[in-house]
Amino acid sequence: MRKVFSTIAAIMVAGSAYAEDVTSPNIFTGGVEVKLTEDKTTDKITSTTTLDLGLGADTGFAFGNIALQSVDGTSVGVDEWNMGTVVGSAIASIGDQGDIWIEAEGEHTMANPTMNESIQVHVDNVSVAMEFGDFKNDVSDIEAVAGKVSLGDEGLATELAFDYDLDAEAYTVGARVDMDNVGGVVTYSETAEKFAFEFDTSMNGLTAYINGDEDELARNVGAGYEWDVNGLVIEPKANYDLDAEELTPSVTASFSF
Repeated sequence: MRKVFSTIAAIMVAGSAYAEDVTSPNIFTGGVEVKLTEDKTTDKITSTTTLDLGLGADTGFAFGNIALQSVDGTSVGVDEWNMGTVVGSAIASIGDQGDIWIEAEGEHTMANPTMNESIQVHVDNVSVAMEFGDFKNDVSDIEAVAGKVSLGDEGLATELAFDYDLDAEAYTVGARVDMDNVGGVVTYSETAEKFAFEFDTSMNGLTAYINGDEDELARNVGAGYEWDVNGLVIEPKANYDLDAEELTPSVTASFSF
């Protein structure tokens, strides 16, 4: 669903940024995904089917997006939503719209603060967010604040991020550096009092990673290959847990429109 929602948001933002010249039409996107995994208890191959639908619109300066999702035939529900506007070079939005944290491939050991409904502001390469603790019943309850800055270009890019939980009075910081086909992530959680690491590389559709923490640098290794068959994306991947000595393979087929 994040891919569908991000696609809509990117189109909406592009349209709003050039509102003087063009107004984007309504946007409709979707996706179908089937993921096959092994059930360790029964040794059977199980499937998870995810259906995504995204709707978005842009009036020129304001925009809104709704992302719907159904998993294994369950009722369709709202997965994410937002609405916002463009003010000068700033893009401001409110909604259940994901976080502004750095990304990693495996993410097994990474500190990754969650974010529910929030207000987000993006200005050039800087993003800030303010998360509500209880958006439905008390919008004055601000649970966390977060920020991220992106530096550099495709040759050498750096992302720095922080998240401060006002309730727990604890912070989480993270950084990602990418150089050509190689990347690295480090996070620190004040709550866990622990550094975590991940290194990854991608080339010609093949991605591999290794991650761990300050107690053990290598806890998981994994790899995946993305194969585009005339628009149908097939991705076999596997993760090996070095502590549990357990291999977790999967195969995902997806189509987006």
